[in-house]
Amino acid sequence: MGQGFSVPTLSSGPAGIDVPELSDLTYEKSLGHARLMKSIRARHRNGLVVVKLAMKPYPQLDLGKYVRAIRRERDALVDVPNALGYQGIFETTTNGYVVRQFLYSSLYDRMRNVYHGDIKTENVLVTSWNWLYLTDFSSCYKKTRLPEDNPADFSYYFDTSGRRTCYLAPERFLSVGDTDDGRGVTWAMDVFSVGCVIAELFLESPVFSLSQLYKYRKGEFDPTFSFLGKIQDVEVRDLVRHMIQLDPESRYAADEYLNFWRHKVFPEYFYSFLHQYMGLITDPSSGRSPVLPETGNFGEADDRIDRVYLDFDKISYFLGYEHENEISSAVPHGGERALDEMIPVQVDIPNNRHSATSAGRRLKDDGTLLFLTLVVSSLRNTARGTSRLRACDLMLAFAERITDEAKLDRVLPYVTSLLNDKSEIVKAAAVRTITQLLALVGVVSPVNANVFTEYLRPRLQNVIENPAVLTEPLVRATYASCLATLARSSSRILDLVQALRTDGSIPTIDPETEDGVPSNAGYQNLFDVARLDLLQYFENHTKALLTDTDASVRRALLSSVSDLCVFFGSPRASEVVLSHLNTYLNDKDWILKCAFFQTVVGVATLIGGTGLEDFILPIMVQALTDPEEFVFKQVLSSFANMAELGLFQRSKTWEMVDVVARFLMHPNAWIREAAAHFISASTEYLSLADVQCMISPLVQPYLKYPIIEFAESSILSALRRPLSRNVMELAMTWANKSQTGLFWRPAQQPGNLSYNSPEKAIASVSSKDLRPDLPGKIAKNAEDEKWLNRLRNLGMLQDDEIKLVALREYIWHFASKRSADEPGGVPTAGGIKKLGELGITPLTVFFEPGKKGASPQARLSSPSSGKGSIRESRSPSAGPHTITDALLEATTTIDDSSSERKRSLANARKERLDGINPLASTSTQHNAEVPLPSSPSQGSGKDARGRTSLLSALERQISAQTLSPTSITDEQRSDGTRTPTGAQAPPRGERKPSIKHKSSAIDLLHQKSTAKTSAETSTTATNAFGQVDGLNKTEESVANSLKPKPKSSDGVPSSRSGTRTTHTYDGNDPNILKLLTSLASQSNPLDIVDFGPYVTPVRRQASSIKTGSKELDRPWRPEGILVATFGEHTAPINRVVPSPDHAFFVTASDDGSVKVWDTLRLERNLASRSRQTHKHAKGAKVRCITFVQNTHAFVSGATDGSINVVKVEYRQSGDASRYGRIHVIRRYQLPETEYAVCLDHFKADAQSVLTIATNKSRVLALDVRDMSELYTFDNPVHHGTPTSLCIDGRHHFLVIGTTHGVLDLWDIRWKVRVRSWGLNGGTPVYCIRIHPFQGKGRWVCVAGGINHTDITIWDLESGDCREVYRTGGMRNMTKDDIRIYDGLEVDEEKPGSMLGRFAASVELAGNRSSDRGIRAMAIGLDTPEDGREAKTGFFLTGGSDKRVRVWDTDRIERSKVISGLDVDEEQPKYTNSHPTTMLSFHTETVPRPEPSAPNAAVGNNASANTSAKKVSPKPPRSTVISQQQQHLLRNHLDIITDVAILEYPVGMVVSVDRSGIIKVFQ
Repeated sequence: MGQGFSVPTLSSGPAGIDVPELSDLTYEKSLGHARLMKSIRARHRNGLVVVKLAMKPYPQLDLGKYVRAIRRERDALVDVPNALGYQGIFETTTNGYVVRQFLYSSLYDRMRNVYHGDIKTENVLVTSWNWLYLTDFSSCYKKTRLPEDNPADFSYYFDTSGRRTCYLAPERFLSVGDTDDGRGVTWAMDVFSVGCVIAELFLESPVFSLSQLYKYRKGEFDPTFSFLGKIQDVEVRDLVRHMIQLDPESRYAADEYLNFWRHKVFPEYFYSFLHQYMGLITDPSSGRSPVLPETGNFGEADDRIDRVYLDFDKISYFLGYEHENEISSAVPHGGERALDEMIPVQVDIPNNRHSATSAGRRLKDDGTLLFLTLVVSSLRNTARGTSRLRACDLMLAFAERITDEAKLDRVLPYVTSLLNDKSEIVKAAAVRTITQLLALVGVVSPVNANVFTEYLRPRLQNVIENPAVLTEPLVRATYASCLATLARSSSRILDLVQALRTDGSIPTIDPETEDGVPSNAGYQNLFDVARLDLLQYFENHTKALLTDTDASVRRALLSSVSDLCVFFGSPRASEVVLSHLNTYLNDKDWILKCAFFQTVVGVATLIGGTGLEDFILPIMVQALTDPEEFVFKQVLSSFANMAELGLFQRSKTWEMVDVVARFLMHPNAWIREAAAHFISASTEYLSLADVQCMISPLVQPYLKYPIIEFAESSILSALRRPLSRNVMELAMTWANKSQTGLFWRPAQQPGNLSYNSPEKAIASVSSKDLRPDLPGKIAKNAEDEKWLNRLRNLGMLQDDEIKLVALREYIWHFASKRSADEPGGVPTAGGIKKLGELGITPLTVFFEPGKKGASPQARLSSPSSGKGSIRESRSPSAGPHTITDALLEATTTIDDSSSERKRSLANARKERLDGINPLASTSTQHNAEVPLPSSPSQGSGKDARGRTSLLSALERQISAQTLSPTSITDEQRSDGTRTPTGAQAPPRGERKPSIKHKSSAIDLLHQKSTAKTSAETSTTATNAFGQVDGLNKTEESVANSLKPKPKSSDGVPSSRSGTRTTHTYDGNDPNILKLLTSLASQSNPLDIVDFGPYVTPVRRQASSIKTGSKELDRPWRPEGILVATFGEHTAPINRVVPSPDHAFFVTASDDGSVKVWDTLRLERNLASRSRQTHKHAKGAKVRCITFVQNTHAFVSGATDGSINVVKVEYRQSGDASRYGRIHVIRRYQLPETEYAVCLDHFKADAQSVLTIATNKSRVLALDVRDMSELYTFDNPVHHGTPTSLCIDGRHHFLVIGTTHGVLDLWDIRWKVRVRSWGLNGGTPVYCIRIHPFQGKGRWVCVAGGINHTDITIWDLESGDCREVYRTGGMRNMTKDDIRIYDGLEVDEEKPGSMLGRFAASVELAGNRSSDRGIRAMAIGLDTPEDGREAKTGFFLTGGSDKRVRVWDTDRIERSKVISGLDVDEEQPKYTNSHPTTMLSFHTETVPRPEPSAPNAAVGNNASANTSAKKVSPKPPRSTVISQQQQHLLRNHLDIITDVAILEYPVGMVVSVDRSGIIKVFQ
């Protein structure tokens, strides 16, 4: 009646399942030989099932009551986790059928008020993780009482297997003359059957046959002595004996057995934890819910492993594991270490990280094997690599608590199978786990004697020597790090096997060898032969890894070198290992060299002092001049470790101290600490006399005062100031460029410390000779003196010259090696590798311009997907595995039941197969045109909706066609909208050579008015301009800017012209798609039509600007010659910005206008008015403006929150410039009461980024191609309102200046505020610029923020002030004056205190008599003619004192005021000073006015008369009036608000002021 055996059985032919109700089943074979109900295994489309059928003796027999009884039984068992009921129960005219899921194993191959009635091993099914199912409940339809004298009924109902075994209770058999009382099955009968099953588990054979049960019922047979005595466990034997008693009243109920034998047979953890937990892990719907094969692996096995992994701390608690602490590395196996340090002995399990070792553990039956079986059984069916990684950790953690035999039998085979995994990280984890597992084994049974030689060695051989399998570097590196531990473990196993042979547990002769056939088993069993074979195996692998092409593999092997040398022995180690190690120093990988020097200490310990001095010490001394200072530091650390071990002889110790002591003056702090560590370690094995007489004189020149105890801390505390890094770098340059100098000649000669390699040695000058007068005795010539003077100017003091002499040999060798490794002295970021060396096959991608690009989603679902499509590996009827399915799978957790996920995936798949494609609907929504907003004046909304839908249909239809770039024209209107006017391409079959006139979009909009013209089409690329009816321009463009624009799937906004560049790449890698999109946008920019062609930014050379000046031998500087004055603006001008090519400049004013001014006309004095004007809304004030990078389109922001992108139609024809009508091509509206105060634009990563700082302390980034928001972040409000911002050239960071004098530094890559600091004045920051020729892009120039009239230069990394440009008179600097240039840390300052400080600064500023602060700043560069980066330039500033200044950064004395001086006022004097080493002051000194007292005047006149024969006449009144008029015209009469520098066609400067006046100077 059971499921049958799992062994193969012959098919008995069809058994009648060809009924309509079972039409979806396919017959496979019959199970067993039952007579009452035949069992058939059949295949359903969702899996295997078991069909049991009972044939009716006659058709009129009604089985309805049995059908109802079985259904009630099924409903009662639905919540029992270990009960597997029937899913299908029905009756036909000829048969009765019950159907359930098929399970591959039963207990025979391996137990509510519902009674089973037929419990036996065939009806107890078991999963691979030992979860039992009790199935085939038969109490409702099988006979309860059987006649004793007629075994036919027993064979018909219960003898399914034909073995004649009997599990029925004796009371179920009726003696002759007894009658059936009809009471049915009782629990005592089932208890008897369970006792027989338990006994068979321990005996591996049945307890009763039918005849034996008859005898047992009559008292003629007692299984206690014949069978039960073989059960070794006394408690189990007593349990079984009690359960199979003859008297049913003497048997206990099931719960009574569980309670009575608690802690005896059934462990405590079974009651409190194990059964409930395993029930949660086992899918409760298993066998009850349909399995969909097309959905593939649901990850149930992964979920089980993940749950055990995450719950391991709870499992440890309930199973009684001891609390794990860090265990020392000393280990029980013959004094060896259990695990190598390189092996990650930490079992990385959450909340239970501990060292993997079985030392000191008491192995017991604590349920570990049950969980271990769960893990290894799930391992084979995992779908994710992470689950297999976690399984490795779990197997290692559970292996600690099982016997060594179980480690090798139950864990090792499963871990070894992972060596063939597809994932390289899983392979690496398998190698690591195998190594750790073998390290835990302390006892080997005879059956596992050859576990390494015959089982593991052939499988590990593929890691190195299998040419058919290309092993990844990660796997080889892991194997290299584990090699020493594997060698020790294999050697230990070999010793254990030899002990077993000696004991006789393992035969020395092969028992299967036939008589008379010679056998070499005796030879193979020799210990020396096995040992030699083992050495040869590891020798071959060590050589292969030592010469591996990947540096990471060699680095990993270095961690095992010391232990491998011990394993091989000294002679063999020198031959195998040491002969290859010296080649590592020639490698370019500095990390490899560092790993070598970390390992060489252990190797030196093995080979001894003689081998150290002859072999290792020369190559270590050679590495003291390695170009990488970290390698140098590691050499000194290795010297110190060797000295601590006492490996140096006393004479060599002195020589080494003499060499190393000089590095106490090295600029690198790590090198100084390593040198001090070596000196301290060298004194450990020296007497006090040797220390004071030999060591102290060698170290004393580098100490400030003598020391008695040479501890590392004492040496570091007494050190003199080391040589500075700047001096060291310049000295290296001197050493490389020295040709005739005498200073470096001694450094080129071999010194005393040769170590058998004089050509590579460091020439050593003894530290005893380092006296203060030594630098004067060294031979030098004029070239040397020149370089020494440069070093002194750089900050080298007289004491530093002795340090330079001490490090002379090191500097020369270091500079020579660095110049050899880096040609031209340019540091390299690393060698370039070919893709073929990395196993990468290049893929050629072609770009196809002018075609509609297919999105990645379309490529995913396209029928023409590539070979890598997921769909091809699935059933054709299943449909593609879409992103929807992937997202649904990704959102499920391990706590979700499999049935719920199956239902969700099944429903999603059904919807997709029925035609509901969520991806397609999503794509449709993204590609749909956003409806145009309707105005209230349009009347009925129906018409508007109809027009919008038709317009959307038209645009979708146009964009879906393949259009030629020459047949597409766009109408560009000033409101930023464009209307497609290109002709549609007809289908291929209908194309004709003639050009046919097409109706415009106005006809499709069902407009009644035909007064508007239709856009014409032709084959020319010239744009045809027209206009169609629609909304009011302002309302429509503003509304459109507020609505989201359609985007393509890869993040690039859809081109309105319907064309874009596509490529042939059909993959789905988002990084590759982003790269291709960026390349396509650079080669064929989509915004070139909108913003105009790219222009080349002007690049001014130092002396190439036409100025009319005769001094062409020095860089151009403004002279202050007035060229033009303009006064068109009627309100203050806020900004003036030149175009990228300086063809024109624009000004933004509070009168709401932006005006365009031509620069070419300025040169010819033809400009009398602006060329174009763009106006914002009435009452709005334009506060900021910037240009779209490398275009003639500018962006302006006004106080009404509007932001307009305006294109200037400009072209130059010869010497004439022509301007067309300007167009507003983009609009954006900020929320109410919020407006832009600063704007900046740059292009990066295929995006055109406009950065906006608003009055609400918000920073907003827009992509100006579609005005979509990229990101936004909020600056701290208590820091003040932003007043200025700047972005570095690489677009990595942004600096914001505020009204409270605070600078905020933001990283725009990660959208995080890095730091903030305040300026002491607390006044607004008016202007910020990146310093173009100092600080390598990390210095910013700041105007404002300080109470004084200063320009300050700040280092963004340190937050320190580097330079100050101060206007006006200045007294001598005091400490208080310098202290105001210290930045204030405001990150930890409370908002209230900051506001209070700002209020105080405002009050102080209000008490000042005048405002002389600098408000505007521009920077000019002196670009060399050869194209190199500019190193000098000038600052152009203007401010509240109405003066325009030019600050010459190269020669400060050439600075001057070009506008704003009075008629008789002299030019100020400009000087520089250095109050501190890090701060430079450039000061303007105003000349003192002449004395005004009459006597003073008389005295002056008298002296003048004595020095001149006649006095110059007083100028006439008309001349004075003319001079004053020219002064008024030449100077500003109000505060200067902004300045700019023009570099084309001639050098000029532009300044604007608060009265609306523009002045241009040359």
